[in-house]
Amino acid sequence: DLVFAGVQASNDLDGQIGPMIAAYLDMPYIGGTSSIEAANGAAMVLKEFPGGVGMKYEVTLPFVAGVQSAPKPPRYAPVSKVRQMAQTATVEKVAPTGEASAGLAFKKMAPPVATGHAEMIEGSPKEVAAKIVELLKSKGLA
Repeated sequence: DLVFAGVQASNDLDGQIGPMIAAYLDMPYIGGTSSIEAANGAAMVLKEFPGGVGMKYEVTLPFVAGVQSAPKPPRYAPVSKVRQMAQTATVEKVAPTGEASAGLAFKKMAPPVATGHAEMIEGSPKEVAAKIVELLKSKGLA
């Protein structure tokens, strides 16, 4: 009834596994969660937003949760238990069941369009500050 996934990818802060699983299973998705209390076919979910802001949502099970953090640090299994399980585990090979894209389609890729150039401002700190103020005024920003 409840699927947990991380919200960060190894190379950026926008992990897509949770939303893809939710789309594939046709289930709702709530990302950035830090607390989940499930009971009686529903869950109270605390979602984190930037700036330390949080909001509670009530969601009907089943759903997919993208976990941002937990209220308590994770408990790790002792290394001896991990080794023991690794020695007794069996690996099962499973054939692919179909397309793995979960409804995502690649449309196109292109380099960014150059829209201008950078202007290097040189001089003493006082001269640079004066030039910045002048530029801002010329653009109606100061």
